[in-house]
Amino acid sequence: MRDDEIRVLIKQIEESISDDVAIAKFRDFGEVALYANREGYLTIAAAMLKCAIREPTDLHNLFNQDSEFGIDFLVTSEEEFDFVST
Repeated sequence: MRDDEIRVLIKQIEESISDDVAIAKFRDFGEVALYANREGYLTIAAAMLKCAIREPTDLHNLFNQDSEFGIDFLVTSEEEFDFVST
């Protein structure tokens, strides 16, 4: 899939999302579970697609107070990953 095709898909996804109803939360119980409603999963999908074409994105605001943790960094290189995780 080409970058321009991915950008079109991101736009379609983002236009279909109602941000005020997007919900996502993690729960840690020795393993990790992710709950999200439709808009939450679509928000995550759009963010992952942005990472695939190296566009900046952020999921920090998606995970609310009910989530035991969120995603602070979405990085696209191992160097960035090493930097933010040390």
